[in-house]
Amino acid sequence: MRNIKARYIWISVAVSFLIAVGLIIGVTQTKGAWTQVFIVLIAIVFIYMTIAIQMASAKSFRYKPKPKNYPTKTYLYPTEDMDENLKKKGYKPRVTPYGISYLKVSDTNAFKIVLVRNCEKYFNQEEEQNNTSSPNKSLEKCKKFIGFEIFYDYDEDTLRKLPDFNLQGNNVYYSGLYIEDNKITCPNYIEPTEDFSELYEAIKNDLKLIPLEENKELS
Repeated sequence: MRNIKARYIWISVAVSFLIAVGLIIGVTQTKGAWTQVFIVLIAIVFIYMTIAIQMASAKSFRYKPKPKNYPTKTYLYPTEDMDENLKKKGYKPRVTPYGISYLKVSDTNAFKIVLVRNCEKYFNQEEEQNNTSSPNKSLEKCKKFIGFEIFYDYDEDTLRKLPDFNLQGNNVYYSGLYIEDNKITCPNYIEPTEDFSELYEAIKNDLKLIPLEENKELS
């Protein structure tokens, strides 16, 4: 019955109700053993109706959450090689199975930019075995951390998950973005607080991003 459409279950409930009414009338017209038979049939019909109504109701009135409308932010970025640009800006690369993770420490601030070029490996990461890399001690002095995860490779499931990448706390600002043509879009833009506004402008400038509304050539 799980694969049966709700309207067919409701029809069966209506038919069962008519049968139940007929059986109740039949009870008044019978005597002896037939009366017991009719009573048993009435019980069976009502049990079926109870189950069918529950299933039909679940199918008909299932909660469907409305999709959230997040504020978005779109940027233009230069067609030059982003990897080379980040290296020139002082970011240290770390190659991963899904792309490259870049890190730069400036004073007590940490900047992280991850270029994801394989979303399947990104969401199915395996722990690196025989990992002999030592922890970055320069991070120990950092008081604020800002990071961008930029997806070159993505599917519909990735786009559904990306809004959850965006968060802002007392010491952390993180954002998930994706690239389409020569545009980078943040599907859930969070306005940086005063504590992060300067860092946000810095990481945006490192990436050479231009907010779309500021691009005069498009007007």
